[in-house]
Amino acid sequence: MTAALGTMLAPLNSTMIVVALPDILDRFDRSLTWGSWIVLSYLVAMASVQPLGGSLGDRYGRRRLFLIGLTGFLAATVVAALSWQIEVLIVARTVQAITGAIAIPNGTALVRAFVPTGRQGRAFGSIGAWIAVAAGLGPPLGGILTDSLGWRWIFAANVLLIGPALVLALRLPAEAQQRVGRFDLRGAGLLMISLISLALALTVWKVTAVAVAVVFAAVGLGTGWWLLRHVRRVDRPVLNVSMFQRPGYAPATLAVMLSNLAMYTLLLSLPVFLTRDVGWSSSQVGLLLAGMSLQMVVFSPLGGTLSDRLGRRAPAVAGSSLLIAGVAPFVGIAASWSWYAYLLPLVLIGMGLGLSSAPVQTTALQAAEHGETGQAAGLFSTMRYLGSILGSAGMAAILSGSRPPVSDFRLLYILLLMAAIAALVATSRLPGPLPFGRAAEYSPSPQQERGGD
Repeated sequence: MTAALGTMLAPLNSTMIVVALPDILDRFDRSLTWGSWIVLSYLVAMASVQPLGGSLGDRYGRRRLFLIGLTGFLAATVVAALSWQIEVLIVARTVQAITGAIAIPNGTALVRAFVPTGRQGRAFGSIGAWIAVAAGLGPPLGGILTDSLGWRWIFAANVLLIGPALVLALRLPAEAQQRVGRFDLRGAGLLMISLISLALALTVWKVTAVAVAVVFAAVGLGTGWWLLRHVRRVDRPVLNVSMFQRPGYAPATLAVMLSNLAMYTLLLSLPVFLTRDVGWSSSQVGLLLAGMSLQMVVFSPLGGTLSDRLGRRAPAVAGSSLLIAGVAPFVGIAASWSWYAYLLPLVLIGMGLGLSSAPVQTTALQAAEHGETGQAAGLFSTMRYLGSILGSAGMAAILSGSRPPVSDFRLLYILLLMAAIAALVATSRLPGPLPFGRAAEYSPSPQQERGGD
């Protein structure tokens, strides 16, 4: 529950703010460009800092970094609620993302540290269900708070999650600090510069000149090349690229990136089509999208349980297959569809994402050594956010103009179908059935882990 509460902060804050954006822009009398930066600053910072946050947790204690991240997120939430200028709000949102990126991978790593191996799939399935609850509640909750009390009150919802998470985290056993050698400060700097630059290259062209995006891309690729050379020369790098060579880690991270790309892009684009081409209201669209989120709440724990019993591959492949079945009908999307023609594919998508999320995440974390679990969780989460960034950038490139034609939506959904098929290929490379008796094995105790990091 501790990890679930901390992890719920990310989807809740990324979905609530979208509903409140019109009121925020009206309050500060700013254009939609500023609204894009309110969203992008959070997304880019969250994607860029998570590997570093996880690496710090591996070194200085995951419980300690989890508490620091939650406390920082709470402080940034207060500043965001009291923002007197839109620039202050953007900075506060960015700090929220940075501190959240410190807390989230370390909360996930705590599951690996304290939950027995045979129950980790179910644990991650439960976390996935709570994430789905947060994502599903974000838009309606943000709309209700904004309409009744004002946009500043959307940040009050964070207190309901952070308060209990802090109390529960303080009750967990403390981990010993692992100060082995010098901290890879140069690698940390290169990692952040590379990820932030590449993320901005994919998004900044929407609010400024394309040449600026090219410059960011060049900086990101250059520092990334420097980082790869650097990590091969140090004993304990901030980013251990050898994790991608561990069985299951590369396909797991690729699967989560592609699945999230398909899901997130569909969530962004479908409301545009339904409101402008079909004439649906915002409340009708919200209820439709809830059909997908509710399936994730139900099927995420089921996917975790099946992965503990059958191995990681089977439920992940089944989930990816359902994702394909759900995305495929949208290739022929039309304004003349009945409401259930939109709902049934979304139900399949929610079922598929629920079944696959826990086995994919469990595979990624179990591929890492215990001393690298936080770093593995951070990099895994970054790949998830990279899918969101790629999807939003692709949608903006394809759906141009104030009223894109139906053919543009169909082209976008063809690309999403290709991403879903690629996700199926990735999940087919996950580990197969567990050897007899493996589910009964237990992870090292916290005391053993402190001695082995």
